[in-house]
Amino acid sequence: MNLVHHALGSFGTNVYVLADDETKEAMIVDPGADCDRLANDMEQAGLSLKYIVATHGHGDHVGAVATVKNRLGGLFVAHRGDADQIANPSPWIVEMMPGFSDPPEIDIFIEDGEVLNLGALEVQALHTPGHTPGSICYLHKDVVFTGDTLFYGTIGRYDLPGGDGELEVASIKTHLLTLPPSTKVLPGHGARTTIDQEARTNPHLS
Repeated sequence: MNLVHHALGSFGTNVYVLADDETKEAMIVDPGADCDRLANDMEQAGLSLKYIVATHGHGDHVGAVATVKNRLGGLFVAHRGDADQIANPSPWIVEMMPGFSDPPEIDIFIEDGEVLNLGALEVQALHTPGHTPGSICYLHKDVVFTGDTLFYGTIGRYDLPGGDGELEVASIKTHLLTLPPSTKVLPGHGARTTIDQEARTNPHLS
């Protein structure tokens, strides 16, 4: 497994590239900005982009999907619950993101439990609504990409359109806290953490 991480754009969105070492098939998680930097990394590593996945539909997580797709190809993957947010991005987020491009149409509407394959790698979708209706976390072995659902010491805000705090906490407890304690949490912003750390210390989950 090959994993690359950058914090990009005005919102410091964590963008991840996950790839299979043998086949070089790759997926980008949440390309919000700086398409050229992502593309250069992938081209230098000889990676072939298979999927562009969004953990949710907010503009700082999908602002570079169109430019990445135009340059590198790949299928755009998101949950149907956020299709409207993706098609109609929030104007205030767009205004704060130089280089934002309207996302393309979603190629694959992913559902809870479905698996994306990158060569021998399997990445499972976990539907975790609450931050947005279509929030999805992506699990590969002992790593879970949580988008804006779960952060180090906190959870995603739920005061934006479509947010639901009670549902978000329930999603985390059902789909994330049930993972092995050593599972590494790679969030959409900020530092990495683990399931054990958040289960023991996150004030929103006590």
